[in-house]
Amino acid sequence: MVRTGIELVKHPMMRTVFQILFILLLAGGGYYAWQNFSSSGPGGSDGAPPGNGAQASPVVVSDVRVGLVAERVEAVGTAEARESIDVVPEVAGRIETIHFEQGQEVAAEAVLLELDSTRQQALLREAEANRRDMARQLERARQLLSSQNVPQARVDELQAGLEAAAARAAAIETDIADRRIRAPFDGVVGLRRVSPGAYIDSQTVVTTLDDLSEIKMEFSVPERFMGVLSRGLPVEATSVAWPDETFEGVVSDVDTRVDPTTRSLRVEATLPNEDRRLRTGMFMAVRLLVSQRENALLVPEMALVAEGDRPHVYVLEEAEGQASVRRVDVQIGTRLPGEVEIREGLSKGDRVVTYGLQRLQDGATVRVVGTGDGPDAGS
Repeated sequence: MVRTGIELVKHPMMRTVFQILFILLLAGGGYYAWQNFSSSGPGGSDGAPPGNGAQASPVVVSDVRVGLVAERVEAVGTAEARESIDVVPEVAGRIETIHFEQGQEVAAEAVLLELDSTRQQALLREAEANRRDMARQLERARQLLSSQNVPQARVDELQAGLEAAAARAAAIETDIADRRIRAPFDGVVGLRRVSPGAYIDSQTVVTTLDDLSEIKMEFSVPERFMGVLSRGLPVEATSVAWPDETFEGVVSDVDTRVDPTTRSLRVEATLPNEDRRLRTGMFMAVRLLVSQRENALLVPEMALVAEGDRPHVYVLEEAEGQASVRRVDVQIGTRLPGEVEIREGLSKGDRVVTYGLQRLQDGATVRVVGTGDGPDAGS
């Protein structure tokens, strides 16, 4: 048996479904009509009176400021002494005397430590005696040579023996000198790591010696700054050990190679350290001044609109008592706290919108409700 469409409608359940759909359609149509009426209203779009156009947007503006911009590179480095060595003996031996105290400042050539040289002193006395004896024999042989009583070969043999004896004595003197460990430069000795009577060799670190009159630091700078890097550029450094103080120095050297992995080059700076507060191995934050512009154009950071390929600002234009804005694409430079340098797009005397940017577009009519550079402007 085949049911017709009329028969389906007569079914009680189907009638209920159609009634619900009809009510929903009526409700949707009514809501759509109400929305259109409320949006246009009796006065047109946005409730504006007929014929008056869009209302002027309230904005806060700020003058383009001319100021000093110092472009700095921030990096980190490790402090190193001007000169630094581990003090080790040239020869092996037993410690006889220690002549330094921990943390003591010593002058160049000061004796830091002496090893026992009793045996070497005895060998030196023997070598000196042998040298003197060879010298006397040579003198007698030369006297006899004039009377033909001694052949020339004997004189030459004694001359060679004298030179060998002198060389032997000199070698022992050098061995004795090597047993006196001296400071190669002015500096501060570190902790003493040995005791009197201990046997040490050339692998034993006796102490450290650091020239702390100046501190060296190495850090990396991106290669784009290579053209402005040179010796003498001012450097500022800070350390967690002295959080309230800034240490000033200069660039002392610039590496000749760029690291192909990091695309940066190594820079060395020196910092005066007369009070010896900076120590080898300290971690320091470095700021390097690479350029400085005295007449840079600055705008509040809030004026920038990041949209599209280039950021832009809205410049205020006033004519015949009416204010409007013009969109201007800009090229930014260095960022400062709360401000941005503008390299291209603006001129001295321009005024830019800082607040009320959300509804603006090129040519929009505006109403200036405040001026200023800070976030509280116009309040």
